[in-house]
Amino acid sequence: MKGKFLVLTAVVFSSKLLAQLAPNPQRDTVASKVLDEVVVTATRFQQKQSTTGKVVSVIDEATLQRSVGRTLTEIINTQAGVFINGANNNLGTNQDVYLRGAGTGNTLVLIDGVPVSDPSQIANNFDLNSIAPGQLERIEILKGAQSTLWGSDAVAGVINLITKKGGASKFNGNALLSYGSYNTLRGSTAVSGKLNKFNYNIGYNFTGSNGFSTAQDTVGNRGFDKDGFGQNNVQANVGYAFSKRFSAKALYSFGRYNTAADAGAFRDDKDYNATNTNNFGNVEFVYAAEKIKLHFTQSFVTAKRVFTDDSGSIGGFAKFSRANYEGRSNISELFANITLGKKVSLVSGMQYLGQNTAQDFFSLSSFGPFATALGDSAKIRNFSVYNSLLVTNANGFNFEAGFRYNHHSIYGGNATFTINPSYNIDAQTRVFVNISSAYKTPSLYQLYSEFGNKNLNPESSINYEVGVQAYGANQANSIRIVGFKRNINDLIVFFTNPSTFNSVYINRDEQNDFGFEIESTIGLGKLGSWNNNISYVDGSGRTNGREAKNLFRRPNFVLNSTITLEVATGFTIMPGFRFVGTRLKGQFDAGPTTQPQYYNFDCYLGYSFAKNWRLFADLRNITNQTYFDVVGFNSRRFNFMTGLSCSF
Repeated sequence: MKGKFLVLTAVVFSSKLLAQLAPNPQRDTVASKVLDEVVVTATRFQQKQSTTGKVVSVIDEATLQRSVGRTLTEIINTQAGVFINGANNNLGTNQDVYLRGAGTGNTLVLIDGVPVSDPSQIANNFDLNSIAPGQLERIEILKGAQSTLWGSDAVAGVINLITKKGGASKFNGNALLSYGSYNTLRGSTAVSGKLNKFNYNIGYNFTGSNGFSTAQDTVGNRGFDKDGFGQNNVQANVGYAFSKRFSAKALYSFGRYNTAADAGAFRDDKDYNATNTNNFGNVEFVYAAEKIKLHFTQSFVTAKRVFTDDSGSIGGFAKFSRANYEGRSNISELFANITLGKKVSLVSGMQYLGQNTAQDFFSLSSFGPFATALGDSAKIRNFSVYNSLLVTNANGFNFEAGFRYNHHSIYGGNATFTINPSYNIDAQTRVFVNISSAYKTPSLYQLYSEFGNKNLNPESSINYEVGVQAYGANQANSIRIVGFKRNINDLIVFFTNPSTFNSVYINRDEQNDFGFEIESTIGLGKLGSWNNNISYVDGSGRTNGREAKNLFRRPNFVLNSTITLEVATGFTIMPGFRFVGTRLKGQFDAGPTTQPQYYNFDCYLGYSFAKNWRLFADLRNITNQTYFDVVGFNSRRFNFMTGLSCSF
């Protein structure tokens, strides 16, 4: 009863608040539609957020253009429920995505709807360092358990990176050049267009930086060297319409970056380097009839990481080491969007996923050479079928019910489900409930490495969401309040025996997490808008009846606040504030058990002049705060990027 009362109170409060804030449409010229955009990730249909009970955050093209001085993880890190550990550290460092407090590997990354997980990684996660924001048209972040539509690893949600496509005219071009702190240089150029039935978008992105020492020098005079970074990305996106009903498109993306690294927390290393290479290719054929739209996609993802360390600079037994990690994924998928009636539709599909990895390590020391390798047996195959029934706006009622069956080459069959009703109380207010399940199979590393355990069980989970979303009369004002609870069984954790010091991956009995998110947009008339989000998460694990707090490196509380103002014609100013609350240190991290809170002030300035030119300056951590997401590893102090972009 108490929960129902809170939801009802939120609905009434939201409706009254937005009614009071609703601006005059005749004078509002900068309306925000953040919470009612058309999205595709929620249902695999193009659908307005107001007609789905899924929780989706959208980073649109305009926001990406105002973020050209930032990395992809810096941009995503400002969204409700998202915390990326390492986003503000040196370029090239690990980027651990914690969506709603779930561990690394529990958020599935997609490129244009295709899973791009990396089987060479410990948790099968994708390296977001590999993608340059200039490659993207928009980003959709779908929260909650999403395994019914998207498969394994979508335990906490999905991040869908949607690439740039061809334009409407024959030829368009754009270019960017920027420079900033740590001798960082960024550049990009792209051409796009449409020639009769053919469309194209071809782009190149470059980043180079001297960087700073990844490891913290606590004394300040030990001569830690700067750890530099260099990256190149090339992307080609083409499409061809054979007829009004039949079309095809293809995407190829190549990315490579080189980065220097250190030996660990507080430990410098002058000759430790890593090279990461990623290839992604996808071909899609689409047939669109009156009531059915068929999609067939064939995709591949390859990732290669090479770590080389001539350890003479830090001493120890090893004189040289080299580690190679290669991951390959092959994905084939056929699915259909079927219109069953005016307000009823069906998504039905099947998917084949094959993954394998090759990993080897070699070191040379005073005791002689040492080598180890993962055998050819480190591979999996999974076949799945899924269906999702959608009812849209039946007297204000929306409903989704879905089911997925998977057959895994190691674990056999398992199934997931989604039940997602929502109701439009009026034209501006909607309440929703989501009950869904998810699964995550052990990674190839967790199964086959020196710490592997072939007796691991897959993780299974149930996710509960309840919330309210409301808009002002012209959508310039909006608010969304969501509460969630996630229960995971057989959580996979890294365990070190305190007696023998042997380490292995094991299953913990269960993990129980809960929290809430509040997102709001307030229109400021002709000037712009004010966007805020608040996230809270807490949870604990339980093994053999013993409970332990274990949301390591994940803050309980995060606040993001950004004001976008067009103070004069063509001149935009965007001040922002971010607060990160206390959090537990990692199991093996240095420092106190509870890490202190911190905050950042940022400000973006942009000026459009002539017709197609824009100057910008992006100032980060203006108050020069010293803080650490991981103790012993430096984060960026005050830094800036400034540059010039043009279109032609």
